[in-house]
Amino acid sequence: MSAGYRSKVVKGEGRSFMPVEGTFKELLNQGLTGINPEVAAELLELSAEPGNALELFRAAGKMRDEHLGMTLWWSAGISRIFPCRVAPRCGYCSYFTDEFMPTEQIVSSIQALESSGFRQVHLSGGTDLRGYDREMLELVQAIRRVSAIDLEINLGPSFRRETIRALKALGVTSVTSSLEVCNDSLFHEAKPGDSLSARRRLMEVCEEEGMSVRSMILIGLGESYADRISHLFYLKQFRHLYHVRFSRFYPYPGTKFSGFPRCSPWELARTLAVARLILPGVELGLAAGNDHDDIPLWFLAGGGNQLLGAGITRDPAPKLPGARIQPIGQDLYLVDKTPLLRQYVGGMGRETTFECPAK
Repeated sequence: MSAGYRSKVVKGEGRSFMPVEGTFKELLNQGLTGINPEVAAELLELSAEPGNALELFRAAGKMRDEHLGMTLWWSAGISRIFPCRVAPRCGYCSYFTDEFMPTEQIVSSIQALESSGFRQVHLSGGTDLRGYDREMLELVQAIRRVSAIDLEINLGPSFRRETIRALKALGVTSVTSSLEVCNDSLFHEAKPGDSLSARRRLMEVCEEEGMSVRSMILIGLGESYADRISHLFYLKQFRHLYHVRFSRFYPYPGTKFSGFPRCSPWELARTLAVARLILPGVELGLAAGNDHDDIPLWFLAGGGNQLLGAGITRDPAPKLPGARIQPIGQDLYLVDKTPLLRQYVGGMGRETTFECPAK
């Protein structure tokens, strides 16, 4: 048997996890039978060594298959639908709009996505801490006049409890509250115009109202391993949590954080694999800062099972090899990546479906 590992105390803001003794295999077995923050932190740190990471990935992938099945399923997205009114702007973000996307464009986009086979779409961006209650309810009502598609909504902490109830009554299947990072001081540094407490409160309201909830974690913003583990165990308490998406930090030019280093795919993959042990039955997806070439490592590390197969853009349509570009209006395009992604996942022996799993 190999020598036991013992690492340094893993520290975060106002917390620390004491080291746990044992070989990596012993720690992994503990993680599979009843993971706690100390074991999770140790696994994350020690998985930097590739041999350990492969053992972790194998266990995480098996857990995913047992809880979510072997078939991957398609979703689609329409982003930048509302202005972002967070001020000052988030220090790492360059992806926002100052204008409302016209309702008729959103409705026609959803109809085009449905015609392409998609049965789920998420509507995202931006945030207004004063509330987008009326605007979102009017939009969903307009959509419901022409479509019963599975709708997810991501506008940050822009809704009152009454709005969550009304959205649920309109058949909205989940609301997103993206915490990004659960370190209060780092959140404030990166998002000085936003509110972590309001985002946490939105998750609590969704839990109390029986609304499925998604969240997001941004990896590589400067958080510690302990911050990541504490974040994941915070999310674990929510019974209605169905999806956590992982963003990989990108230093966008012109932003406050443009001088920060790009986050490695290795950091994200290892964190995601530990997340699978903590949240075995939760969808673990990829978000901003990742692209289609990140899918194989994501899947190897226990990610799954939702794939973002299409999006709507108002910019000139990108020339993505293997994608199908469909004009659906003036300066409005559907970018369907399913042909390319089917090739990717088919090479991994997996099939895809447009059917959405029950939440």
